[in-house]
Formats: sequence, C-alpha cells, structure tokens
Amino acid sequence: MKKFSPVLFLFLFLKGITQPNNINISNTNFFGGEPYLAINPTNPKNIIIAWMAIDLTTAFKVTIRTKTSFDGGQTWGNIHNKPHLYSTWGSADPSIQFRNNGTAYLCYIDYRENPDSGKVLITKSLDGGITWSAPTQAWDANTEDPSKVPLDRPWLKADNSNALSQGMFYMTTKPAPWIPAPNRAYLKWSSDSGTTWSTYKYVDTTSYLIGNAIQQPMTAIAVAANGALCLAYPSYVPAQSVFPKYFFAKSMNKGGTFTLNDLLVNPSPVSNQNYKLGYTLAAHPTNANQLAFCFISNQNGDPDVYITTSNNGGTTWSTPVRANDDITGNGKGQDLAWISYSTNNKLLAVWRDKRNGTGTGYYEPSDVYCAVSADNGATFQPNIKLSNVSANHDTILTGNGNDFLSCELLNDTVYAAWGDVRTGKLNIFFTKTSINTGTGIEPKLINSDSEALLGVFPGPASDKIQLQFHDKCPESLWLFVYNQAGKKVLEKSIVKTEKQYIDVSALPVGIYLLRAENKGKTVHLEKIIITR
Repeated sequence: MKKFSPVLFLFLFLKGITQPNNINISNTNFFGGEPYLAINPTNPKNIIIAWMAIDLTTAFKVTIRTKTSFDGGQTWGNIHNKPHLYSTWGSADPSIQFRNNGTAYLCYIDYRENPDSGKVLITKSLDGGITWSAPTQAWDANTEDPSKVPLDRPWLKADNSNALSQGMFYMTTKPAPWIPAPNRAYLKWSSDSGTTWSTYKYVDTTSYLIGNAIQQPMTAIAVAANGALCLAYPSYVPAQSVFPKYFFAKSMNKGGTFTLNDLLVNPSPVSNQNYKLGYTLAAHPTNANQLAFCFISNQNGDPDVYITTSNNGGTTWSTPVRANDDITGNGKGQDLAWISYSTNNKLLAVWRDKRNGTGTGYYEPSDVYCAVSADNGATFQPNIKLSNVSANHDTILTGNGNDFLSCELLNDTVYAAWGDVRTGKLNIFFTKTSINTGTGIEPKLINSDSEALLGVFPGPASDKIQLQFHDKCPESLWLFVYNQAGKKVLEKSIVKTEKQYIDVSALPVGIYLLRAENKGKTVHLEKIIITR
C-alpha cells in the first residue's frame, strides 16, 4: 500500500517514439504499476495479469485491473476493473493465486488515508479471469490492530499440495508505510478458500523478533510441496544478534506453530533507497526440500541480485549466489527482483537491470533480464535480456508504485510482466521467452494511454509554461493545475492558438498535475515540475 498522489503517477509524454515490435493491448489511463502474473495449472495457455492503474472515472483514485489471455499471451481480453468499497477509497497491491482446480483468486487492498481506513479484499474467477465474484473481506483495518493499519503487501498463497493441509489459504501483511516503527508483521489463514479468515497472529516471536528499528517488515511467503507454510522476514535486535538478519519460519500444522532459524545473517545493505529492495521466497512445486530466497545486496559495491537456496526444507541455506552476470562492482545496479520454480526442476530469477546505461547509478536507463539455474541456485546460466527497449529513467521510478514485477517459468519458457517508462509513462509489459533460444513473443504493452493532445514546455518550468496544440486537440479547453495534496491551485479557460502561455510564477517550487478538460471530459493529464 502506498501514499498515493495522482501527480506521482502521471508522466511527461515522450514525443516521437514508436514501438513497432510492441502490441498495444488496451487503452487505459495514465499509470500502470506492480503487475502480478499467474498461470492456470489446468490450462497453461490461460494467463492473468493484475496491476494498479490510475482511474479517471474515480477522481484519479488507483484501481486494480486485470486482463486475461487464453492463447499463452498472444492476445489479451478486455480490462476488468475491481470495484472500490467507497468512492473516496483507492486500491493497491494485487496478488493472484490459482487453485489446482483452475479457480483464480485475487487479493488486493481498498483503503483511505486520513482518516486511516481500509480492508483487504478477495475475489475469485471460475472462468480464467473473464468474470470475477463480488469481493469478500479478509482484513478490516478499523477493527484489527487499527493503530497500525496492517494492510500493506497482503501476499496471498494457496496450499496446492496433496497433504492434509491442501486447500488452505495464507496471507501475510505489514503496517501501512506511513506508520512509524516499531512495527511487526502479521499472518492469517483460511480453510474455506478465503470466505472466512482467522484472527491475526504476529509472525515474529521470542528470540526471533523483528525489533524496533525496521519500519516496513514485509514477510515473504511460500507453501512447500508437502504443505509446509514457509515465511521469511527481517530482523534487527541487538539483544538477539549484533547483526541484522532474515529469519526463516516453517509451520507443518497450518500456521499453528513454527520452527525458526537463520536464513541470512548480516546482508550488505543498499544505501541508495531509490532502488527497489523487495525480497521474495519461492518453494519448488514438487520437491518439498527445495526453497529459494532472493534479495538485493551491495556486497560488490553496487546493488546486485542474490539468491540463497535450501535443499533440506529450510533448515540450512547456501552461500548466496549472484544471479546477474555483468561485471562486478561496475556501478550498474539491479533491483526489482522476483523468483519462481518450474515443475522441471529449474529456478528462474527476473529483475530490472541498469547495465546498458552509459553511466552509473539509479538514474540510468533500465532493461529487464532473467537467469535460470538447473541446480537449485548453485550456478546460473548466462543472463537473457527480456525487454527489447532500454527505458530511460523517469522521476516516477524514485517513488512508490513500481516496487515489484512478476514472473513464472513453465517448463523452459519464461512468462514475465513488469512496468517500464519507454512510452513516457509507467506501463505494463508482458513477454514470453524461451530460455533455450532467448526468443519468443516480443514484449506486449498490457496497458497504455491515449494519444497526447497537448505538448507542455519547458520541463521543468520556472515562471511560465507554453502549450503546443496537436491537430486533434479541441478548440477550447479548461485547464486545472493541482498540487501534490490534490488541491486545485490554478484554473484557466484557453482557446487553441499558435502559442499559448500559462503564468505559473505564483506557484511554489514543486510537482503539479495539469488537467485539460473539454465539455466536462478530461482530455489530457500531464505532470509539470516548477523549479527556480
């Protein structure tokens, strides 16, 4: 869950760039972030992707959208918007789980900040994502530890094993990102496919506490092939250890009790917090002994993707192995990592990669790469580039809303979805690529924006901005400018002329949203930056 401001998700249009190899699947609105991809186990050609999107029909609130494919990603169906509980609420953080019977379950947040309110919702689809049920409630922040608003990152996992625990659902959450430390992580479970849920319990416990220093203690979650519930979470408690750690927690009785041990001790921190440092835990679908944990480490002087694995169900963990194969210590960072196992004993890692930039640091262009291991993370095959365009950096990438991508490995084929800004806006792309040949379906644009009707110059601006009218722009417009709090700070009626200037000298330095309206309909949105 993020502190959403519409301005942070709306971008300058990048003029003159076309993507002949990319297919525009739909025309949505102005922002797409944090996709979650899932493949139907009963029909591998059925893929569902969920993501966060700005919705113009709900006063720029973020909504959760899904699209589905029934031909392995060649073509995609219509967008399905998930409803808000109240008109003033927005949504975030989707995750999808398929049951072995082909039923898809989508988990997401619907919430409001100030006053803090929110719920975690579950909806299901019996037809591969074409239609969805009315959402049911899994968590109510107004009644369950309300001072902590424990709704953030509600990861949903289903037990698809053949064990007695088969059919269980598990969910981990953490407090909202604006809640100051100390914070703890939470766990719930459901024995009826998400219809009803247990009361929450804390993930950490005596001698394995998260501590008072970690503000956002996200818990990564997986379910092993024998039905074991597996969790990984961060800790820094000097009385427990002089080093920060990640703990591994495992339950064989549906979350009733856990055995705990060290997963990772004293990982090298990444000082530049613009990098997206999320970590993931994966369980082999048929081998209960094999687990993998992926994280971002700075041990070579810049952020790299590292993976540590277990071959004994999480009791011990290997020395972490670097998955990206660019030159070590070259200042080219990697982040936004995700991992997944295939049923043919291979481990996939996918991440965002800065190696192709001309300089160093976070603000370089980025691509998406992957690596595959056939020996449970001991070694990785040469990296494969999944994106076909290097996306230039945009200021949106320093904010929330693009903290994760998603992937699955089906036999020897990578399915991945991510957000990048190659179009000038953060959009969702999908690719299907063979790990043997490195070829396959070109990246497909899952969501995109309509054609720009206005050009706004310069960027950033100082005292005035100039408007350039494109051919399809209406003859008259109302312009509105909003600050980051969503307050309207400027309103002006304009007509289409060769040159039109807007005086912004009275506005303080900052980031704003410019909205153009014609006959009551929004026809253009753009971020503007004022500096002096």
